[in-house]
Amino acid sequence: MPESPNILWICTDQQRYDTIRALGNSHARTPNLDRFIGEGVSFDNAFCQSPVCAPSRASFLTGRYPRTTRCRQNGQSIPPDEVLVGKMFADAGYHCGLAGKLHLASCSDGKVEERTEDGYHDFHWSHHPQPDWDENAYTQWLAGKGKTWEEVYGGNLTPYVLKGPPAEYHQTTWCAEKTVEFIRANTEKPWFF
Repeated sequence: MPESPNILWICTDQQRYDTIRALGNSHARTPNLDRFIGEGVSFDNAFCQSPVCAPSRASFLTGRYPRTTRCRQNGQSIPPDEVLVGKMFADAGYHCGLAGKLHLASCSDGKVEERTEDGYHDFHWSHHPQPDWDENAYTQWLAGKGKTWEEVYGGNLTPYVLKGPPAEYHQTTWCAEKTVEFIRANTEKPWFF
């Protein structure tokens, strides 16, 4: 293994480790994740420190319990004096980026400040789809494709919950595109995304 390997950190909500074939689920078909696991590291003996998303993220981004990060509920920002893993990697010479729903700060009004002091050179924030949250990168990506939230999601979340948006406009597609762009653009030094 290289001294400073590239690190692709995939975080999902409400996913147990055993929902992947390579980790024991004989019913799931997850060939790409299986290949990642075969060539990388899987956290299959990890514990969620909080059932609520913002404190849980604060915990895995700092390596500390939610009670010590002072982010104990949704709607609370991770305090700016907390050192996040992205900052640690940036200080070690990594080019750092992120795409997706990370909640580094409160997103209750649909706006999240970029925490560039945390070492992120590329910051593509999103959250669950909302028509009035036009500042997140996913909504802007939809607009770049000539689509609005209402067109993709039918004006409410009911169809989204039942069958999801078309794959070409799905939030996961956007996140995957941003990831591939980041990897292709960063070949000179190790990266963390």
